[in-house]
Amino acid sequence: MTLQNLAGLFPRGYTNDWAVGHFNVHNHEFMRAVIDAAEAEQAPAILAIGMLSIKYMGLAPLFAAARNMATSSPVPLAIHLDHARDLATVKQALELGFTSVMFDGSYLSYEENVAQTRKVVTMAHAAGATAEGEIGILPPSMEQMDATTFTRPEQAAEFADTTGVDFLAVSLGSVHGMQTKGATLDLDLLSRLNESLRCPMVLHGASGVIDTDIRAAIGCGIRKVNVNTELKIAFKNRLRAAMATDEPIDLLTDLREGMDAVREACRNRIRTFGSNGEA
Repeated sequence: MTLQNLAGLFPRGYTNDWAVGHFNVHNHEFMRAVIDAAEAEQAPAILAIGMLSIKYMGLAPLFAAARNMATSSPVPLAIHLDHARDLATVKQALELGFTSVMFDGSYLSYEENVAQTRKVVTMAHAAGATAEGEIGILPPSMEQMDATTFTRPEQAAEFADTTGVDFLAVSLGSVHGMQTKGATLDLDLLSRLNESLRCPMVLHGASGVIDTDIRAAIGCGIRKVNVNTELKIAFKNRLRAAMATDEPIDLLTDLREGMDAVREACRNRIRTFGSNGEA
């Protein structure tokens, strides 16, 4: 199937009761696992490529591998650039054929975030891609959580209208890199954001958010949910268990075990997001 931008994953628009899963992929095993999960669940999905993976393997090789596998799949898939912080990387990704890009200007002043994100939106739309921006700050740990960094509804609405982003990442109480589920979301804030925004919202850091809050968030306008750490933990734990046995060493068999673990985690998340059967 032809690659889709994020809008293409929602052919009936965003007035639905499900969210698409954004799954960070770092190598062949992760890509194959996400695609297999999407096919098994008949769900649209996003193969997300982030900055650390690009540093490890390179932008062009990662995209080429993802594109080759995704275009052979019968379910709608997007290839998304995650958390880019410079326009050069965005430009390169769009030239390669990424169908969606996310610019993270949360570390910038509000004015600079607006200016840079507007440029990203213009570039993305010219290439037929969708663009995601971010307003508010997701801290690196629960200990650094501070409600003053949460997304403000009035500022979010102004940001979305001024930049023209297709999706907006918001800060509600989740953090990046959580290895256990325990974070809860400010659902009252999300409800107010949903009333003020005219674009769908994105939940980052979903690996650490309890499932009940994820489902509630989808009911309040979240249409894209990002999962990364959970998949890496699933892969590592299964690989560690496989290598700890007395069986003869066969690295390819062990890697397949890790891939199976990621596939299972993705299928569970797809069902939590309600996107199963929506392909």
